[in-house]
Amino acid sequence: MGSEPDQLFSCSLDQKVLTSQGFTRPLLPFPATTQMKVAFLGPEGTYTHQAVLQQFHPNVEISPKKSIGECFEAIDSQTVDYAVVPFENSTNGQVVFTYDLLRDWFLDPQKSCNFRIVGEQFVSIHHNLLSHGSNIEAIETIYSHPQVWTQVSKFLKSLSSKCTRLDTASTSQAAELASRDKSGKIAAISSMMSARLYQVPILREGVEDNVDNTTRFLVLGYDTPPRYDRRKEGEEENRERVTSLMFTLPNDNPGALCDVLVKFKKHGINLTSINSRPANLENWQYVFFVETSGIDNGEALHDIQQSCLTFIDLGTFDRNWRYNSKKY
Repeated sequence: MGSEPDQLFSCSLDQKVLTSQGFTRPLLPFPATTQMKVAFLGPEGTYTHQAVLQQFHPNVEISPKKSIGECFEAIDSQTVDYAVVPFENSTNGQVVFTYDLLRDWFLDPQKSCNFRIVGEQFVSIHHNLLSHGSNIEAIETIYSHPQVWTQVSKFLKSLSSKCTRLDTASTSQAAELASRDKSGKIAAISSMMSARLYQVPILREGVEDNVDNTTRFLVLGYDTPPRYDRRKEGEEENRERVTSLMFTLPNDNPGALCDVLVKFKKHGINLTSINSRPANLENWQYVFFVETSGIDNGEALHDIQQSCLTFIDLGTFDRNWRYNSKKY
C-alpha cells in the first residue's frame, strides 16, 4: 500500500537481532503473496521497530515515521495496514503522547475514526553503551532518548561528572550519531539492534537498572493482525481477551467514578489498568482509560455507558502471551 519509498529491513540481520534479544520462538514463513505495510515510530533500529518484527515478520514492509502522531495519520489514511506505537513502560509508566493522541482522535467529533486497537506487543528493554572507543573513562559525551536516562541512573552515576548527556529523538538516532565518531570520546545508550544496524561496537552490555524493564506497544488497525509471534509448539495459547475503553464523567456528580467502577464489579469485569489524562474539553475535566478482561457481552458495556458523559470502545484484542512471560 502507498507509494512512498520505504526500505525493507534485512531478514538475516533481523533474525540475528531477534535471537539476541531473547526471541527464540520460531517464526512462521511470511506469505509470498501478501505484503503488509506497517507504520511505526522510527527510525529503523528503535525498540518500536523491534516490536514490529516480533508482531509481524522480518520481511514485513516498514514505514518509519518521525512521530507517534504521524503513525496515527498513516493508519487513518490507510496508507499502511497497521501502525505500532509505544504505550507504556514498566519503569517510566505512561507514554503520554499516545494516550493524548487516542483522546484527540476518538473524542474529537469532527474526526471519524474507523481504526481500533487490534493487538499488543511487549519488548524487553536492554540498554547498551555503544562507542568506537575502548575506554569508558575517556567518554565525554553520551547520546540517548530522554526516557532512557532514568532507566540507567545507576550506570550514569559511575561515570565522570564531566560526562555530558545529550538528548536525541530516539535511541536509534543516538547510535547513528555515535557511529560517526572515531575519536572514542562519544557514546550512545541504545539497543543491540541499533548497534548492529549502525555497526557501533558495544562497550558495555545491559546498563539498565532493571533487567525486567519492558515496554508495551499497541497495534492499531482495522482487523486482527496476523500472529507470527507465538508460543513454542505444544504450549497452551492464552485465550484472554482485552477490551480498551475510554470515557469522561460529569464533573458535578459526586462519586461519578465510583458509580462506574461499581458497575464493572457488578458485571464481574476485571480492570487490569486505569489511567487518566486531561480531556481538553473544559478545564479540570479528565478522560479515563481502562483496560479490562472478562467482557463478553454488549449488555455490560451498555450499562456502564449510562453512567458516562462519553464512552468509547477503543478495541478488543487477544492478550499477547508475553504479558505473562518473564522473558520477552
